Amino acid sequence: MSESPAGLPALVVGESSEATAVQRFLDREGLPCTHVAAAAAASGVLETTGASVIVIDVDEAHGDAVDLCRQVKRDSATRLVPIVLLSDDRRKDHRLAGIEAGAEAVLAKPFDPDELLARVRVASRVSQYTSDLDSAASIIMTVTAMIEARESSPGHCYRMANYATALGRAIHLSAADLKALYRGAFLHDIGMLSIPDGILHKGGRLEPEEYEVIKSHPVIGDALCANLRTLAPVRPIVRHHHERLDGSGYPDRLKGDAVPLLAQIVSIVDLFEAITMGREYVAPRSAADAITVLRHETTMGWRQPELVEAFATLVQSGALEKYRGVVAETPAGVSELAADLSHVAASVEAGVWAPHQ
Repeated sequence: MSESPAGLPALVVGESSEATAVQRFLDREGLPCTHVAAAAAASGVLETTGASVIVIDVDEAHGDAVDLCRQVKRDSATRLVPIVLLSDDRRKDHRLAGIEAGAEAVLAKPFDPDELLARVRVASRVSQYTSDLDSAASIIMTVTAMIEARESSPGHCYRMANYATALGRAIHLSAADLKALYRGAFLHDIGMLSIPDGILHKGGRLEPEEYEVIKSHPVIGDALCANLRTLAPVRPIVRHHHERLDGSGYPDRLKGDAVPLLAQIVSIVDLFEAITMGREYVAPRSAADAITVLRHETTMGWRQPELVEAFATLVQSGALEKYRGVVAETPAGVSELAADLSHVAASVEAGVWAPHQ
């Protein structure tokens, strides 16, 4: 019985008799397996069929094997695929080079069958868990893109994500922060799933109790994201993108540096997007008007002047124009999921659903 994620095979790389023996052994144990002799051929296999785990003989064509480790770990599509090295106990230099290039485990040659089987099975399970988490996160992002039409113009989430990461790059944030910023900006209003259409699309001023319902969306969005560990870095963005530096925002009335930087960035681009694209019953205004409003809010103590000016520089340079009008197609088959997620959101609002912490 296969334990590889979604039927993905293990990939064994190497010309040695040990590499061939690994492939035959895994086949006998019922684990799907692909064997290529040369490291250069592995890239094609990964691109076409993928792999649950890669077993590499790091002693054969050593330089190519180490380069393959680096290539796998650099590529966003394969960097989470576990790598197990086969190496002679006497070649410590080979083992260290492979580990430094990103390999997760080493097996001595000649390999112990029980250890090999345990390593491959564990690595395959890790691949499955990672695949499940990434798929779940992608589904939520897809659902959010579809639901956004309830409250804003098409492409809103994509523009938010691209504007925010552009500002993040401009202030030299790390790659990890940029990834969180993209996802967080994309998902920032996922809690709006819980807001009734009658309030969301009401013309004119909201009643105080209706505004309180609107203000619940960051907390509900945070609770929805809490059930996916892969979205942990975005939760501060989802929860705090309506905070203000003077403590007058919501939901937690955070002040000053307590407001997460990534949430501050998303707050800036959210206001810019709202002003320039308009909302139901509100006509769009110019980018210059939006910058004027943002600068005014810095004088009120709501925003960091440095962040607003960095964003103003981006806007005035025209760097954001390429993102305007971006509308992605929503894959078929997620309408039912969107409805289900709306029910979950309603349960969160009612306090009858508890996410995993």
